[in-house]
Amino acid sequence: MEEPIITVRHVATVGWQVLLDGDEWHTCRKEQDARYIAHHVLIARAVLSGVRMGTEVARELDEAVVMVGHQIGDCAALRLMNEAAVKARE
Repeated sequence: MEEPIITVRHVATVGWQVLLDGDEWHTCRKEQDARYIAHHVLIARAVLSGVRMGTEVARELDEAVVMVGHQIGDCAALRLMNEAAVKARE
């Protein structure tokens, strides 16, 4: 059985981190922020694989893009969510 990918972790001396892409971790102020970002990366992947679609999903991703843009700026997760929001509207 394949091991699940850990997308959120707590590092004692650093704080809460979320996996953005490959091995790029971003430190968040709160666990809730890290989990929010990780959740929306999973939604974006579901859209891009054709599992989820629609304007409601696109709106949810749009909101996440704004939050990630403010917290992190341009990153792989932001680009993934943007791409998925566009596809969800198709």
